[in-house]
Amino acid sequence: MLYFLLKALHVASDIIWVGGMLINAFVISMVPAPIRGGVITALRRYDRIVTTGALAGVWVFGLILAIGYIGFSGGWLHLKLLIVVMLSALHGMQSAWLRRMEANPLLDPPAFVRAGMPIVLVSTIVIVLLAIVKPF
Repeated sequence: MLYFLLKALHVASDIIWVGGMLINAFVISMVPAPIRGGVITALRRYDRIVTTGALAGVWVFGLILAIGYIGFSGGWLHLKLLIVVMLSALHGMQSAWLRRMEANPLLDPPAFVRAGMPIVLVSTIVIVLLAIVKPF
């Protein structure tokens, strides 16, 4: 029973985190400079509280599941962890650029940060496939 509760909390945290990263990516890449200031101010608070909290949940519940129930023997889990580490780094870059863009709305982040939406979506698809199919 505890396993299913942890798994549900892990998946719920995943959904909230990915949603927050997609919102960040949308604002960073699509919102025009003249109106960025107010939008980013509101988004940064949401990002700090909700998205970063969900990121912590992803790591805590995921590591509890990996250590206590799954083990680190599957190659699929290693690849999944690598992708999650890269998504965590992207979230950090998004948060840093939101802070910079709040101070100066005319700044444009590097292409990697602006391309957050497809990176997050493709990574999420790969992670879900790895977790369900467990190909290796």
